[in-house]
Amino acid sequence: MKQLNRQWGISLVEILVALVISLFLLAGIVQVYVGNKATFSFTNALAEVQENGRFALDTMSQDLRLASEWGCVIPRTGNPPPAGNGNINNTLTTWGSYSATLHDFVDEEAIEGTNNTGLNGSDTVTIRGAKPGQANVRSPFIAQATSKLNITSGGRIGAGDIILVTRCGDNDLLSAPEADILRVTNAVTAAGTTDLTIDGNKSQIFENDASVTELQTVTYWIDIQNLRPLLMRTEFGVAQEMVEGVEDMQILYGVDSSGDDFANQYVTSNNVADFDDVVSIRIMLLLQSLSDFVTEVPQTYTFNGATGPAADRRLRQVFTTTIALRNRIGEP
Repeated sequence: MKQLNRQWGISLVEILVALVISLFLLAGIVQVYVGNKATFSFTNALAEVQENGRFALDTMSQDLRLASEWGCVIPRTGNPPPAGNGNINNTLTTWGSYSATLHDFVDEEAIEGTNNTGLNGSDTVTIRGAKPGQANVRSPFIAQATSKLNITSGGRIGAGDIILVTRCGDNDLLSAPEADILRVTNAVTAAGTTDLTIDGNKSQIFENDASVTELQTVTYWIDIQNLRPLLMRTEFGVAQEMVEGVEDMQILYGVDSSGDDFANQYVTSNNVADFDDVVSIRIMLLLQSLSDFVTEVPQTYTFNGATGPAADRRLRQVFTTTIALRNRIGEP
């Protein structure tokens, strides 16, 4: 009879040694995972904050550069157009929903703001001027007393828009008024032409030396929704969420007190004596990451001359830019 060999198992000591080794390996894997996750969270938050900051500044810069954009309107006084210009036919004053704050492009400031009145003591800024791009008047040219206007089709101007029609030819000084501010009630586009129906009559027969630009009144301000701060853009009283994570906005106005088209000093809005003298804007934005627990400890940052630690562990970054108001520079 064949005798079976005795089989030996793993001892308790060997099991304990194996468990200790496994724990060391597992701790190393967890450490690598935690480190990679923290790096990913920080990198993702940094990219998020930088992209939001760039988008916010780009959007505001575009609107600010078009402040005081009045086409070919020529000022009759030393003030920027159209303020003090008697050659503007403003038909909006008879419109039933007319609001001087939103729709008065003749007498209201092209740029103005408030100081420390918003969320977290943030500023606001209001801009009046044209939108990017323009169209030209084209034939058939419609009679003066008719509420119609034909323009080249750009696909942008539609019902409810407010437009500025200005004469840009050599004879524009012979016509008074030389420009109309009109409200579009209907727009029909066909064969490269947009047929506009306007609220009221034109001041003259505009021909192909006239350009058409869309006007806007825009306000930027800071709000909070779902416990998150964000930059808001209000156009003609209609608010739109622009960028999340914008915690604070401070604005300084470059005032030209010597008439050489250069800012002599940068001051807050409450220290601007005449907004017609503002030739540049300095914007400072404080952005935070949307996720908390990104940094190991609360971040210390400096914004608008003040330094302090954050109340949480979100990542924060300051964005600053200075924008020249090109339509205020080189004016007669």
